[in-house]
Parts: sequence; C-alpha cells; structure tokens
Amino acid sequence: MKLLRRYLLESPLFLPLVAVAGAVVGGWWWSVAGGAVLLALVCRVWRIALCALLCAAVAGLHTRLLEEKSAAFCERAEQQEIVELCGTVERELRRGCVLGTGWNGVRVVVRGETPWKPGDVVRVRAQWKTPAPAGVPGVFDSAAWMRGQGIAASLDLMEGEKLGKPLSLRTVQHWGLRIREQLAARLMPAGTESDAARQVLCALVLGDKSGAEEETMEGFRNGGCLHAFAVSGLHVGLVSGIFWLLLRLLRVRPVVIRPLVLVSVGVYVLMTGAAVPAIRAYVMLAVLLLGFMLQRRVSLLNTWSFAALLILLAAPSQLYNAGFLLSFGVYAALCIALKLLLAESAWFGPDDYIPVSLRTPWEMRWSNFELGVRGAVIVSLSAWLVSVPITLYFFHTVNSSSFLTNIAITPLLPVVMFCGLLHLCVAGVPWVGVATGWAAQKSAALLLAVVSWFGGLPYAYLPAQEPAPLHSVLVQGTNFGGSFTMLGNHGLLIDCGNEATAGLKTVPSLFHAGYTPAALLVTSPLVSAGGGAAVVQRMWPGVPVIQAHELPPEGCVFETQAGRFTIMPAPAELSRRNAASHHPLVLWESPAGRVLYVGDAAYSAFSSLPEMAADAAILGQHPTQAIQGGDVQAGCTILLPGVNAESTGTRCIPVGENETLQLNVSGLKSSAP
Repeated sequence: MKLLRRYLLESPLFLPLVAVAGAVVGGWWWSVAGGAVLLALVCRVWRIALCALLCAAVAGLHTRLLEEKSAAFCERAEQQEIVELCGTVERELRRGCVLGTGWNGVRVVVRGETPWKPGDVVRVRAQWKTPAPAGVPGVFDSAAWMRGQGIAASLDLMEGEKLGKPLSLRTVQHWGLRIREQLAARLMPAGTESDAARQVLCALVLGDKSGAEEETMEGFRNGGCLHAFAVSGLHVGLVSGIFWLLLRLLRVRPVVIRPLVLVSVGVYVLMTGAAVPAIRAYVMLAVLLLGFMLQRRVSLLNTWSFAALLILLAAPSQLYNAGFLLSFGVYAALCIALKLLLAESAWFGPDDYIPVSLRTPWEMRWSNFELGVRGAVIVSLSAWLVSVPITLYFFHTVNSSSFLTNIAITPLLPVVMFCGLLHLCVAGVPWVGVATGWAAQKSAALLLAVVSWFGGLPYAYLPAQEPAPLHSVLVQGTNFGGSFTMLGNHGLLIDCGNEATAGLKTVPSLFHAGYTPAALLVTSPLVSAGGGAAVVQRMWPGVPVIQAHELPPEGCVFETQAGRFTIMPAPAELSRRNAASHHPLVLWESPAGRVLYVGDAAYSAFSSLPEMAADAAILGQHPTQAIQGGDVQAGCTILLPGVNAESTGTRCIPVGENETLQLNVSGLKSSAP
C-alpha cells in the first residue's frame, strides 16, 4: 500500500485521468471512475480523490450536455430537413468545412463549395443528410469519424453568407496555415507538384498533405509509416531537438534556449494545424521545459496525464478518436520501452561490468552503436505492439512490416527534417538554397524508397478479416445511382467508377472484404465510367481490363479460381446512341451455382440469349428497354441502385445507394420464391 501511495503521489493526475475516461464513456464505465476515486481514498491521498471526483463530474456533465444538444439538433434538423444556423468555420475539408456554434455548442459538417476560411463567421442554409454507412468494415466510416470529432450532423449546403472575421483562435490558426502554404512553396516550387520526394518533404516537415498523391500516401500506408504524414510527437520532438542543437552550436546558454524552443515549437504546432497529437507533444514539452526552468522534478506519467486531461475536459469526444488513442498509447509504450532499455543488459559489445572510464575509444563507439540498435528495436517493437490493437479496431488492418520499417527510417527522419527546416531558412540565399534544396529532396527520396521497399514486401499490409469465399458476390452502391459488382473472389469485377470512386469506395471495399479481382470489365465506353481502372491496377498489378465496346461479336470466355465467366456483348443491331446499349451480359458458372449479371443491358440483348435458369440475377435498368424481374428465371433477383423494378416469383434484394450486399452463391439455390 505504501508503494502504491508513493506512485500516486508521484503522478497525482493519473487517477483523475482514469476517472475522466470512465465518465466520458458512461454506462458501466462509471464504475471505473468510481474505482479510481475509491482507490485514492483507500491510499489516503485525499486531494487526489477530490480532484478525480471533480474531474469526473465535469467530464460527465460536459459529455451529457454535448450529447443532449447534438441529439436535439439532429432531431430538429431531421424533421425540418432544411436548417439555418450561424457559426464559426473551424476547419476546412476537401469539399466543405466544419462549422462550430460556440463553446458547448454543436459542431456540424457542411458539404459543398465553401469559400470560407477558419475563423470566418457565417450563416448557412443547408439540408439534412444522413451519414453514409460503411458497407465493409475498414472502409472510411463517416459516422465514426464524426463521433470522434464531436460532430453532430452532416449538412448539404444550399446557400450561405459570410458575416465577418473577428479575431479569435481560429483566425490565428488560419494565419498559421497561410504561412505554411508560403513555406510549402519553398519546398515544392511551381512545376514540381508531381515530384513524390517533394510531396513527402512537405508532408513530413510541415504536415501539409494537400499536395501528396494517393500513390505516395499508399507507399507509407503499406509500410506502416503513415504517421509521418501527420504532425505528431515525432515531429515536435525532432523540431525541438534540431532547434536546441542549432542554438547550442551558436553557443546560446541553456537558460535562454528553453524559452526560445518553447515559443518556436509553439509557433510550429500552430502553423501546422494544431492537431491533437501535436498539442499533446507540445503540452508535454512545455511542462518539461517549465520544470527545468523552475527547477522542479518532472514525472513523465504525470505530464502524460496532464496533457490527456486538458484535451478530454475540453473535447470529450477525442476519446473516440484514433489519433488521440494512438498518440497517447504509443507515447506510453515509448516510456515503458525506455525503462526496459535502461534495465536491459547489452546484447553485444563491451561487457556492462567494464567501467566506462576503462573503455577504449573503439569500445565506447561500439557501445554507443549497440545502445542505438537496442533502443531502436525495443522502442519500435513497443510502439508496434500498442498500435496493432488500435489500428485493428479503427481501421481493420494489420501492418506486419511497420516494426521493421520504423527501425529502418529512424536514422533517416532526423536528416530529412533537418534538411527541410534548413532549406526553409536559407531557400532565398543564392547557391546555398540550391544546395540545401538538393539535400532535402534527395534525403526525402531515400526515405520514400526505403518505405516503399518495406511496404512492397509480401503480406506487409493486410485486412483484419479473412479473405472472402471464392463463390460469393459483393454489390456496393456508390454515388448518384452508380455501383460496382464483384463476382467471386479471384473473379470478375464489373465496373469500378471514376478515379475518385475507385480510390474511395471500390478498392478499399474489395481490399477490406478480402477480394482479389482476376479481371475488370468496364461496361460503358464513357471515359468517366472506367477512369478508376488505373487505381485498380495499381492495387492489383497485372489485372486485365476488358472494355465492353471492344468485345468481339462472339464474346469471350475465361476461367479463374472462382469459376467460368462468359461475357456476351450487346447485339450489333442495337443502337449505340446510348452508352447503356454497349452493356454486355455476364454468366458466371461455379460449383456453387449460376449467376447472371444483366446490369443495365437492354431487353433486346437479354432476349437474344437462349433460355437459361440461374440461381441469382443481378438487374439494373436500361433507360428505354428495361428488363423486369419476371423476365428472368432466377431464384433470387438483386436490384442495383436506382432500380425500381418489381420481381415476380423470385426473392428480390434491392441494393440502395451507399449500401453493400455480400452473399454466398450456394445460399441462393435454396431461395424461397
């Protein structure tokens, strides 16, 4: 008991943090908050018990108040469908913005062309929009993202106006982002936007991912190093260390360096967007530096708890945010790893029992090298073990190679950061700016090459769930009535949408559901309809693309692990004035059953086929010659998004927009009529 009491007195904010976490979640988790208070009382640390009780009460009331206001707003908005509200723009999105209505008010996402910047006070008139569900676990879930950000609802902008721009924290944040844009232009001059190394440089040094292409981010995602693209404790630690080293080289005294580093890193955090991981790292850095300046002992656990308390008391929803949990969880793992590192004996090199004063210069260098290797392995392994369950829960993925990747890039990250920051300072100096720019670009290219190599290893990036069965069908609705269909695992993918749809919907859904396409069929000759073929081929190199309008008159037949596929083109006499008139029909035959994919084919194309019975038919709707469900002999009819046809004598399964259907073919044979 005395030992526990001593630990609690060394880190008095840890139990209040536990109590706040229990109060935010609510339900039976309130018992966790009560247990934290009770433990403090048992250990006779009355002030800690009182602090835990007050923090839990404040967090619980704050959470319930926000939930009630959000529920009331959503209920009113859903009934009225069109809402009007005033608020302050808190954050820009790719297409829209996050609007806040004040302290303890609701936050909403406004989708549309919003020309406003953070800090603008606006009045909007918008339409209620139900968040699109994630059809496959692991695909971006807008509802879960909104919950983690404390956002009550999603609205489609109808009209809006700017009322003003008063001086506020959001305005200062906007100024910081403007400065970041100007600095990013030094790292990525006009005409070099396609250079992947410069994209990495902007993202790593300034946290600016706006210019990063999907292919560049995919390499870091597969390698398990996507955290390098978001300003976090890694960046704050490197920047503060580089500033400290430069000032020491200039012979500045430590008593002067500490406040300078505190201010400069604070400006850096504000300039890069003030993300939660960066705020956590800066708060801990500030406490550490203030402790040195005030000559007070600093507890890492207490500092960690203080940073988490500040964030959760101000924004309780951050407890459901993956970035918050990864930031604090990985930092806790690093602290534990450092303790293990100090307690662990040397793996190789000079014997630990040989005093440092008796070691030769070569033995000292060898000992330092061993310590660096041991530290990189232990720290990377600890961070990986903590991040795995969090990424499994939120992203449904496993990065099996991230442990090795982080070890490999550990010596590269400081070099890239140093070269990038140095180039930002001297970019305008003749000759010197050219040299620093070359060094920054080459170091970033080397980092990208290392990460891409590890990300390209077999089984480096895996979905959390098992591969889909060979004889299964996946149908997912996308936007504006579109859809894609996957016939069998290692089978035929029919349509993938444009580049944006393929990147945001098709490829992530297939990856997380465990499908690997053996071929891609594009049913429309329109460029926009098959624009995502390159995205699919980038994910699965070598996948052949079959264009419906280029099919021979006799069609084509091929076999894969999933079965036999027969693609039958539309009749030549059918008018080609409408893009849907090129739509072929597909018959998939497997040991589990027969599936006829009709899609948007015309009735004249369907009627030219010999009579056949199928276990399932997938129907779309031709604009002029639509096929009804009763025209098809099938035990089950699946209607693609935007189809209102009625099925007679069969079981009908409609798939709505942004909905997903996955079923086994063998289960369709016994479908009741």
